[in-house]
Amino acid sequence: MSAGRRVWVFFYGTFMSADVLRDHGVFPKEVVPAKLAGHALSICPRVNLTKANTATAYGALALVTQSELGGIYSGLAHDFGLVYKPETVHAETMNGESCPALCYIAQVMAPGPADEDYVRELAACVRAHGLPESYARHVESFGRDRHDEGKYS
Repeated sequence: MSAGRRVWVFFYGTFMSADVLRDHGVFPKEVVPAKLAGHALSICPRVNLTKANTATAYGALALVTQSELGGIYSGLAHDFGLVYKPETVHAETMNGESCPALCYIAQVMAPGPADEDYVRELAACVRAHGLPESYARHVESFGRDRHDEGKYS
């Protein structure tokens, strides 16, 4: 796959924000609010998804290059010691269109408390995309010493 070729990626953390992506040297051609059925969000200590049949995660589909993705995820590995691996998923835009995309998920993450500032920033991203307010409140609940699976359905 060419490093300059653009691919759809489902972002569920603060990378769903085009401004945050630009701050990391990523210039998406498009960013579209979306959801991913069968996955639950967790923030413990970093954002991640786990498979959960009855859950839905919200975020955004972004059209970015492979080299931009490499920069994002090598930076997370360097800064936080986390390895997010791509999986192929079928996200759905908020107007009901299905879109095959990559979604980066960490298979291993040592548990820990969520960073309050990150939780607030992520909830703001959810609201900025016009995603459900109940989901923004769900995100905010991780900032209150939440230690369960964080399933949203």
